Amino acid sequence: MRTIIPRLLNGVTMYRLMIYYLAALVVAAFALALAGKLFVTPLALAFSLLVITASCWLTNRGFGYLLRLPLNRESVYITALILALVMPAAAPTDPQAVAALVLASVAAIASKFLLTIGHKHIFNPVALGAVASGVLVGVPAVWWVSGNPVMLVLVMLGGLLVTKKVQRFDMLAVYLLANLAAIGLVTPPAMLGTALRQGLLYSPLFFAGFAMLTEPMTAAHGKYARLVYGAIVGALTAPGVHIGSFFFSPQIAFLVGNLFAWVASPKGRFRMTLLRVEKIAADCYEFIFHPDRRLDFLPGQYLDWTLAVPAPDSRGNRRAFTIASAPGEDHVRLGVKFYPDSSAFKRQLSALRPGDAIYGSQIAGTFTLPRDADQKLLFIAGGIGITPFRSMIQHLLNRGERRDVILLYGNRRIDDIAYAELLERARREIGLRVAHVISDDPAERHNHHSGFIDAGIMLREAPDIAERLVFISGPQPMVSKFRRMLQRCGVPRRNVRTDFFPGF
Repeated sequence: MRTIIPRLLNGVTMYRLMIYYLAALVVAAFALALAGKLFVTPLALAFSLLVITASCWLTNRGFGYLLRLPLNRESVYITALILALVMPAAAPTDPQAVAALVLASVAAIASKFLLTIGHKHIFNPVALGAVASGVLVGVPAVWWVSGNPVMLVLVMLGGLLVTKKVQRFDMLAVYLLANLAAIGLVTPPAMLGTALRQGLLYSPLFFAGFAMLTEPMTAAHGKYARLVYGAIVGALTAPGVHIGSFFFSPQIAFLVGNLFAWVASPKGRFRMTLLRVEKIAADCYEFIFHPDRRLDFLPGQYLDWTLAVPAPDSRGNRRAFTIASAPGEDHVRLGVKFYPDSSAFKRQLSALRPGDAIYGSQIAGTFTLPRDADQKLLFIAGGIGITPFRSMIQHLLNRGERRDVILLYGNRRIDDIAYAELLERARREIGLRVAHVISDDPAERHNHHSGFIDAGIMLREAPDIAERLVFISGPQPMVSKFRRMLQRCGVPRRNVRTDFFPGF
């Protein structure tokens, strides 16, 4: 099990995993409905899912056509599945209930295009759709997915996989604690036990946390901002929390949290126009874009990239990639490694020509240089994992800033080394120390380390490794291996930083 789960999580994107999670819940709900274990009927559930999915899909296609924007197909199905699990199931003979489903679906998808600032939507689509249905039609969300013990078990199991994938256990924990604390504050002591039991077993607490709190586009980014975001949503989701005569619901709690996230997080959606493509290593290319406005980011942060892919595969048409350029530069650089069996997204990316566009949003990531310029650093990169370090090194070069930095860069062949000229320039101008490690080329072809980066090489190149802040960027199996290796080398866990994309 310890090896199966990581392989499962590494094999799918966050968006595709969420679709599998929600679809499994719908299938389980349908089976329970057939067995008479849910208060919804199989016909109403199937009809509601059809109405919601069709409404979401048509709305998304319509806005995409009118605004000429690339569409993320997976997000449509995620929104539809969540709505089907929280809105009251409608029979074909109940026009008010059917109208509520259509309104919630249209409002949810339309909010992604209309309720935007800097071309980025502000509110969680499901939350906004549920509020619109309750206010305009008088049919609020009932969160029926949370009312059955079997469904709760499935919600928990799948939700933990999602949370592990996006690595947001800290935000989820704060959300849960804030919810329980709020219940304790608003509930009379004599009823506290019952209230806590209801909150943990029969409320939307867990499903809302797993399926909606982890949604990256409207959540806060940055370690402390996301904890505050989780606390706000968790506290306001608690039953009985109110201001005067106004009582909060889970959907209202998310809208309030989304407003905080928008204030606290980088904003905007950027249209990137391709200027040129440069080869930086074997099968590695750098795409150089001109953004429609200046990006405000820290070296090492990443961006969500959305591309119009006519026939997307299971990995969809959205990716998180590190920004390879340095802050303050006029152009945005994206370094990509291509393989013979590359995804549909990468195939479409490779087909871009100067003048074509791609869209970026959600600048995020904590894989950034420490503020203390005296802190010793060790960078460990594998293959195209050099891109965040390219941003950092170029930033130091632009500032003429010398830091005590050692880079261990592992590749299969000499020809795989990316940004070789930049690394050489950094060695001359700011004292960067670079050690290349080549695994496949014979030793007589180069004067670098042969084999793979191991504890011996790390200690040889950085004998003071325990004093250094260590940054690791590369394929996930490589990152996991080095975390264990660094622990054996005496590096405290708090001194290890890993590059992480929540949507990858």
